[in-house]
Amino acid sequence: MFRNKRLLWITLLAIGAAVVTLGMKVGYPHHRLIAYALLGLGWLPLIASYQINRRVLRVQKRRVKQKTRPYLPHAVVALVLLVAFYVTWALFPVEKSPLVDLTDARLRAELDQDLESYHMLRKAADDFVAEFKSNGLLRKNVNALSRAERAEIRSLWRDGAMAFLEYDLLKGKYRGFYQIDYVAKPSLHADAFLLAYMAYVAQYNACLEVVELVGDNAFMETLLNEEGEGVPLDSYFFMKQRLTHPSVILRMNSAAAYFELVRKDVTIDAETRADFEERRRSYYKHMGARADLLIENPLAILERAAFETVLPVQKSVAVQLSRLRAAKRDYLITPDLLAACRPKLMPGDILIQRRNWHMTNIGIPGFWPHVALYVGTPEELDACFSELGFQPVETIKALYPDAFAALNADDADGFPNRVIEAIRPGVVFQSLETSAKCDYLGAIRPNLSKAETFKALLAAFSHHGKPYDLNFDFTTDNALVCSELVYKAYKAAATLPLEPEVVSGRRLLPPNRLAEQVVAEMGEGGAFSFVLFLDAVEKTDSIVERDAAAFMESWRRPKWDVMQE
Repeated sequence: MFRNKRLLWITLLAIGAAVVTLGMKVGYPHHRLIAYALLGLGWLPLIASYQINRRVLRVQKRRVKQKTRPYLPHAVVALVLLVAFYVTWALFPVEKSPLVDLTDARLRAELDQDLESYHMLRKAADDFVAEFKSNGLLRKNVNALSRAERAEIRSLWRDGAMAFLEYDLLKGKYRGFYQIDYVAKPSLHADAFLLAYMAYVAQYNACLEVVELVGDNAFMETLLNEEGEGVPLDSYFFMKQRLTHPSVILRMNSAAAYFELVRKDVTIDAETRADFEERRRSYYKHMGARADLLIENPLAILERAAFETVLPVQKSVAVQLSRLRAAKRDYLITPDLLAACRPKLMPGDILIQRRNWHMTNIGIPGFWPHVALYVGTPEELDACFSELGFQPVETIKALYPDAFAALNADDADGFPNRVIEAIRPGVVFQSLETSAKCDYLGAIRPNLSKAETFKALLAAFSHHGKPYDLNFDFTTDNALVCSELVYKAYKAAATLPLEPEVVSGRRLLPPNRLAEQVVAEMGEGGAFSFVLFLDAVEKTDSIVERDAAAFMESWRRPKWDVMQE
């Protein structure tokens, strides 16, 4: 029936491009507008295709009407039936409520006990919201947060998430209030209803207050959505989505109407009812002020769906590229060369690496694609930090026994592990001979005290065993990339002039950008000192040890710089 299938394919390509734009946040923070523009452009070939086939459609128009007209009433009735089914399902659960099997006395006792639980939950939610209001942490730049501040945010948010979960349990228990006979037991019916309604109002009023505190701080949302430390994955996202979920809006408005019918039969104390009324007014006031959530939340769902569609493809491509190398020769930096250079290295040195001909270099900006952190052997650690007045190795062993066991081991070739780095599949210890088996190697040293450097190493040890972050986002801590491990290790110990940047909606610091920032702070009185630069010469398959000046220019080299002199 349709001609010009190429036009339809163009429309499908526009849709695919819009999905990729949303999922990868291409052009952030304008990625949504770009996606909508792509979808709008997708209409043009579709309309053109329709115009081309208009004559065919005109001929078929009468036949289509004749076939579809008899079914139109059925479609309308089916739609009404679906709406009625959804309303019924949302408001009247089919499962039998456990409340109906209780005696009146027992039900009253349950109500009194759960009313006390409601008071405790209300106070817990009020306390954590008030704490966030007073400390202002949710408004802060995530990049500027100290480790202690991040921990405080996570701790408070865990308390809030647990309170919201307890609210859900309370709401679920009294969701079947309508099964309590209103005619025979009006006060029990009304109190059970109001207890559920109060839990809804208190919970979502607290949710709205948190949403207002976070505001447009997208990176704070990412931090709150991180899984771990008792916080479920995407907890903030789902909490925020619930505010505009059709079932929640339906229940809240239906409850408001039903409350007027049963208000006279409620026996819950006047103080609690007055507090509830105040919270209810606050909820509707805040919800009216955040009507934009009715648009923002569906867009966030669309964006997340696009991300979840694109991410598996991104991960698969990244994994496959990591296995591809376009040259058969061995890497130019050998174990013998590393053995000669190793005395120059000290625990805490940052190793910047490049391997030519690796396909993964395609997707990583700049010349330098990888960084690692030199730790040294346990003996080197004790020798380096003995002046601190305690036993460094014993401290590491006590704090991070698994990480220490991984460090205090040899690789398959018998070389001792000396380096911690984030590679696929995660944060691991490797020998220098394995980690620096590459074509270019730079080493730089942060100009910090021994105490600060040791603290940075401890921070790096704390990340051992975490998975590799194929989403490349510095905001979260539960998975890391190579430069993120180095950045977060030193951020926990001192203030170094290393600043992540926003790329496609993610905070990150690519290795070459890290090298650029390091170079900007090198020299006398700077934050970093030059240690080593082993430079490849592809024409002769050889390595030349170069000076600080050569390293300081290395980050400017083009991505495909394989034939330099």
